[in-house]
Amino acid sequence: MSANPAQGQPRKPDSPRRVRHGIKFRRKEGLQGLPWFAKAFVDAIESRAALGARVMGMEYALSGQAASFSLDTGIVDALVQGRAPRPYVVKLSLPHLSKEQWVDVVQVMAHEALFAAKLLVGEMPEGIEEPFAACGVNLLPKTPSELTVECNCGEKLPCKHAVAVGYLLAERLEVDPLALFALRGLPGTTLLERLQEARTVQTTGVSQSHQSPQLPSQKAQLPPLEACLDDFWRPGRKLADFERLPAQAHVPHALLRRLGASPLGGKFPLVGLLASVHDSLRSKAIELRERVEGHDA
Repeated sequence: MSANPAQGQPRKPDSPRRVRHGIKFRRKEGLQGLPWFAKAFVDAIESRAALGARVMGMEYALSGQAASFSLDTGIVDALVQGRAPRPYVVKLSLPHLSKEQWVDVVQVMAHEALFAAKLLVGEMPEGIEEPFAACGVNLLPKTPSELTVECNCGEKLPCKHAVAVGYLLAERLEVDPLALFALRGLPGTTLLERLQEARTVQTTGVSQSHQSPQLPSQKAQLPPLEACLDDFWRPGRKLADFERLPAQAHVPHALLRRLGASPLGGKFPLVGLLASVHDSLRSKAIELRERVEGHDA
């Protein structure tokens, strides 16, 4: 009796059990072109993994063998389905920084406006490790062994299941760079809040940040508004100078970068779909504007 084609071919004994709606590694470029901070985790795992584990790990990641993947404060938890009936439990983690160490790091970072500016738009600053090094700690794994790898499959670690999770982690960090700080024990949103508070104190002072309202008689006498229209908005600038200012660098999809990865599942990443829609709308708007300007001319 022939097998029913609708039921599909039977699974090979040496192949893993397929996962319905599994979490897949979706980068078209593979591991090429990963951001430096995401590549650091790939290197930390691959440097200790056998060639077979690396090859099979990528196959597992591409075919969606991960039944779940979560990055909480300080640890990555995942379930990866292999040949066994139950998925294997995989954990990746880095040592946490203490509260005191995080306070020191934030204070050092607050001296440079670039760190807050980049992180607010979801970008990882190139020199992000400098404030950590100044405090005697590090953000990325300093040695491969610093990244703790766990899996209950019984194979030599890092196994193919852990390697697959490492690839998914690298892809997650590329989309949501702020998640990197959670691996050291502090959520990225909390870091931004503390960084903004520290910058406020450093730039204006505690007493300046919480001043009592002054009485009208105590306030400095300011010139009338009509006398300072030309340089009201920027000291040392005339209003006419704004026409000659260079255009600011365009940050693509700044809001999407700030929001990070979507918690919703699905066949296609929601962030990527929204980015495509945004690009299409932007192109159409530019085309419409040029058409109107050409008609008016």
